[in-house]
Order: sequence, then C-alpha cells, then structure tokens
Amino acid sequence: MDELAYSSRMVDWAPLGKLLFVMCLLIVGIITDSILVPIITFTIGILLMAYSTNLKLPLLIILAIGEAILIMVLGSGMISILGDHSLPALWEGKFLWFDIYMTENSFNLAWLIFFRAIAGVTLMLAFASSTPIPLLSYALKGLRIPNEIIELVVLIYRYAFLLLERFLVMIDAAQCRLGYNGSMTAMKSYAGAMAGTFIFSMELAEKSEASLACRNYNGVFPIFRRPANMSIMWAIISFGLAIGLYVFGMYTGDVINPAKLFAPLFGWDI
Repeated sequence: MDELAYSSRMVDWAPLGKLLFVMCLLIVGIITDSILVPIITFTIGILLMAYSTNLKLPLLIILAIGEAILIMVLGSGMISILGDHSLPALWEGKFLWFDIYMTENSFNLAWLIFFRAIAGVTLMLAFASSTPIPLLSYALKGLRIPNEIIELVVLIYRYAFLLLERFLVMIDAAQCRLGYNGSMTAMKSYAGAMAGTFIFSMELAEKSEASLACRNYNGVFPIFRRPANMSIMWAIISFGLAIGLYVFGMYTGDVINPAKLFAPLFGWDI
C-alpha cells in the first residue's frame, strides 16, 4: 500500500483536501435517498482510482475488495428479504431458519445500501492508495490532532509490517512441518503463530523503545518531504459538489426503481 501510494499520480495533492473531498461525497451519499447519488459517487471513486493507480492493484488489495463486496452482497440480501409484513410481498417463503418476506421497499433499500457501501469503499481506496501515512499524519497536525495520536498512527504503521512478516514466517514454518494436516492441527498451528506474534510484539516494543531513545526520539518523526497545504479551492469543489449532488438527489429520488426494473425478469406484479 505504501509503494502504491508513493507511485500514485495524486500523491502530491493536498492530503486534507482529498480527505475533505471524500468525506463530503460519503456524507451526501448517506443523507440522500436517491440511488443515483451513490452511483455517481461510486463512479467518481472508480475514476479517481483509475487515475491514481491505473487500476493496477496488488493481489492483496483485490482480495480485500472482493471480500468487502461479498459482505455487501450478503448484507444487502438479508435486508431485502426482511421486509415489512404490513406491505405487499414480492416474494415470501422460508429458507432454513429465515422467514423470507421481500417487499418493494426492502428490495429498493437493499440496492441503495449496496451502492452506498461500494461507493464508500472505492472512495476510501482512492484516498488510501494516493496518500502515504507519513504525509497524512503530518497533515493531521493542521486539524489540531494531539501529537500522541499522530505518534501512535505512525508507529503502528511502521511496525505493523514487521509483525505481519513474523506471522507469515511462523505460518510457513508450520506448513513445512505439516502443521495444517487436519482441522484441529491447523487450529493449533494458527493459535501458536498468533501467540508467538504477540510475544514477539512485546519484545519488539521494548527493543524499539530503546532504539528510539538512543536516537534522541522526542515524540515527533521528522518529514523532509512535506505535503501540500489544502487551498480554498478544495473546499469550494468539495462543498459545491456535495450540495449539487444533494439537490440532484432531492429531485431524482424516484427516477430509478430497482424493483420495477427487475419485475419483468422475476415476474413480479408491481
């Protein structure tokens, strides 16, 4: 993620400006009931990611996005089948221990929540893939964030990779010793790897504290390449676009009805 952020075309953009832009789009997508607004913010997020990284994402990021989309699909599916029983049902029945009662409102709400969630993922990934943590931590000082919190963010960012590497080494070691031959053996191997990583983290914390003290660490990490400051144009563009999308959502709340779009496919009478 760090390498991806430093190679981004948007790395020189003001971190606080990007953060304000993303937060405005996320908020306006939540407070409006029009499904068109999340679709537009999702499109903006995809375009920003394409411009930032040419959509050349590491496999780990792709897997994380796929997992997030799977969670969204399952969550939206649950919302769609838990409709209000006082309304006419598009589909009702029973599956395992679930009482399925899908209404037009619950089906539309599920699609609205799905697009809100996926828009949030793309926007936040566009921000994360173009903003290195050291630059963001320095920019947060402009928001009067306490130095202790900024210090914790930087320390966690710098040392999390060491813990992850240690955990992967233990997993590989267990794999070479047939540590995953059976479900119970696999659980014991994972438990041993996690316990070993926790012990290693405590040892690493003590060594790191001594190392930082020997280097006259005073709670502030120096940054030689300072990020750009947020200009007034970021506020104008962010708030202007958010207000425009909010007004647009007020007049387009009923333009797209997902239930009516899928009615011919499933034979629903709406």
